[in-house]
Amino acid sequence: MVIRAILLPVVPVLPPSVHDEFSELLLADTLASGRLTNPTHPLWQHFETIHVIQRPSYNSMYQPALGAFLALGQKVTGNPWVGVWLCTGLMCAAICWMLQGWLPPVWALVGGLLAVFTIGIPGYWMNSYFGGPVPALGGALAMGALGRLIRSAPSPLSGLAMGAGFALLLGSRPFEGGALGVVTAVVLLSSWWRQHVLWQRLKPAVLLPFLVVMLPALAFTGYYSWRVTTNPLKMPYEVNRETYGWPENLAILPPVRVAYRHTSMKAMHREELAHRQVYAKFGRIVDTLFHRAFTAWEFYIGPVLTAPLLLLPLVIQDRRTRVPALIVLFMCALNLLQLMLYPQHISAIASLIFLLLTQGLRPLWVALVRWRPAIEPRFAVALSLAVLMASGVRLLAEPLGTDPTFWEVPRQGHRDYRAAVVSKLTGRSRPQLVVVRYRKDHNPHQEWIYNRADIDGSKIVWAHEMDPASNRALLRYFVGRETWLLEADEQPPRLVQYPQTCQLP
Repeated sequence: MVIRAILLPVVPVLPPSVHDEFSELLLADTLASGRLTNPTHPLWQHFETIHVIQRPSYNSMYQPALGAFLALGQKVTGNPWVGVWLCTGLMCAAICWMLQGWLPPVWALVGGLLAVFTIGIPGYWMNSYFGGPVPALGGALAMGALGRLIRSAPSPLSGLAMGAGFALLLGSRPFEGGALGVVTAVVLLSSWWRQHVLWQRLKPAVLLPFLVVMLPALAFTGYYSWRVTTNPLKMPYEVNRETYGWPENLAILPPVRVAYRHTSMKAMHREELAHRQVYAKFGRIVDTLFHRAFTAWEFYIGPVLTAPLLLLPLVIQDRRTRVPALIVLFMCALNLLQLMLYPQHISAIASLIFLLLTQGLRPLWVALVRWRPAIEPRFAVALSLAVLMASGVRLLAEPLGTDPTFWEVPRQGHRDYRAAVVSKLTGRSRPQLVVVRYRKDHNPHQEWIYNRADIDGSKIVWAHEMDPASNRALLRYFVGRETWLLEADEQPPRLVQYPQTCQLP
């Protein structure tokens, strides 16, 4: 955390540009305002956008865990990124603590530092608003508790940690968190059964602390869903899917047919529908396996840590890490039910990935030291420098003018234009209304229409251009605002005063 803070003048946090970021920031703004959700706006049709629901209330489609961290940063410092910074630091600390439950302390520290310099400081989780650190933090707490419950006597701390971990997963990635919870229960109960200690271990010392955390988490999840969707058993994501029919989700769920009002929403549906063709033929499924593997390798491992990855067969033979390896394989196989793999989709097992990488380093280290004992300090220095250089290249990719991949620096092409427009309009004295015009060939990933929780009270309001009658109603509602027309698909995007012929008398 200190290193990233020191680097801020050189590598500042860049403005949001991806759908997920804007949606999470809306949730943060809502929570920071002291509300769980927002009332539907009278002109909500003008504000429809990707990953946001408008009815029965106006809110993000995501669960509230990351939004709570962002809201904390926004409320305390005025900057929601501070919540990301805090959460990522906690994630790295939790990964080290988790590794201490499975490995000797020195190797746990090694694995923790690998996480710091691989996904901590340079990764997009620290430098954007995607939300990966929250489920990774939850997974590390849960898996650290699992290691201690399998390998040592049960304790209240382990029960609390496991409860806190699964509560965070419930509030961030409930699908993966639920699957990880089931496999964790199976592993734990079967391990105790084989050790003939099942009934001795099922004691209040573990169960009560776990339930003290999980039961309120389940109750709050139901309450939050009720406030947002009016149904305690229906999460906001389900409402978003029913309303907008996003087909890029679980492959076992059929796409929903929806009549769209806006070009950008229709284009997004068409693109995600095309992704389902992956499951049309077996050969395409095989192709996507390579793509998924490369995406995970690029983010979590990279060239420097590929050598210990290649020693995975030796790692699996070790009884201490056989269970974590099987959990990783199960969770990766579960991702096949989703149409895509993004690094945050498997963030719940990030700590287990670093456990396997660290275990892969150990035989490599031992072999080198046995071959030539004097090489030990040199190898330590060389490994550290290689990891630091790879971390620096990833973190400085954009400032140095290189062309980073999307999962090194997630960004959309309109990022800087949108930030410039926001800066320009924020500096004007009057409140602003920006009417956004899209062409039929609009790129749905370059979405401009994201508003704050209190739309009417915002300095800048972004709205779709619709039919003349709807536009007149919009202008009448926001009378007194300075009104602009943004032609989003011009190169570069063009911001002009709204045509006088369209203004109300």
